[in-house]
Formats: sequence, C-alpha cells, structure tokens
Amino acid sequence: MLLTVANMIMRAIPTYSPFGGTAEVVSYLAALVAAFALGYTQIRRAHTRVDILMLRLPPQAQSIIDSIMFFIGTALFGVATWQIVKLASRYWELGSVSETLYIIFFPFIYAVALGCAFLCLVLLLDFLKSLVQVVKR
Repeated sequence: MLLTVANMIMRAIPTYSPFGGTAEVVSYLAALVAAFALGYTQIRRAHTRVDILMLRLPPQAQSIIDSIMFFIGTALFGVATWQIVKLASRYWELGSVSETLYIIFFPFIYAVALGCAFLCLVLLLDFLKSLVQVVKR
C-alpha cells in the first residue's frame, strides 16, 4: 500500500518517473494476502452465506446441507490446490521471471497453493464437524 501511495504522491512532481515494478510487487503481495486470508476467514465464518432458506429448515436439514457444502468446498479447493502446485512447478521448471523486476515468481504461486491447502484443511474439519452434527441428531 505504501508503495502505491508513494507512487501516486510522486506524480505531483513534474520530473516524476514511476517506481519500476510497482504493479508487479503490488500484484504479488495482493495474491499472498488474499490466499492467506481464505482459511482464516473460513475459521471465523466470515465468508458470505445465503441464509434466507437455510434458517427456515429444521436443524437436521441444515446440518446435512452444511455437510454437503463443506464436502464440495473441500473437493473444489483440493483440486485448485493441486492445479496451482502443478502451475508453480511448471514455472519453476521453465525458470520464469517477472517482466520488469526479474523476480522468480513460482514461490508466490506455491504460497497461493499453501493458502488454498489451508482453506481445504479448514473445510475438511468443518465437514467432519457438520457430519458429527448430522449423526448426533
């Protein structure tokens, strides 16, 4: 954020030349923040839910639907993690670097995969908890 703000403030100077690679750095950091926020947000139950219909269902039905949704989420983010790891591995093999700053960017992609894997783990735990709720009731 500071880099972006400094870049904007510097535009007021007539002899301004932008910091090279600002967009790259901001993009990489934004990807990291978003990826690592996924699991934490799920732990806090802060993801958006549509409760209009769910609240009208009996608790048993709510637990069943929660179990199904957590299972689907676990499966989808499991596949996403796998594919992101494959992508990062490919960029590692190719030796790809960013265009402006020549930063190797496969570690950032692996970090995004780690964030998705953490979300997958949290969703799996939520699935197991909701499954216990289904069995209890």
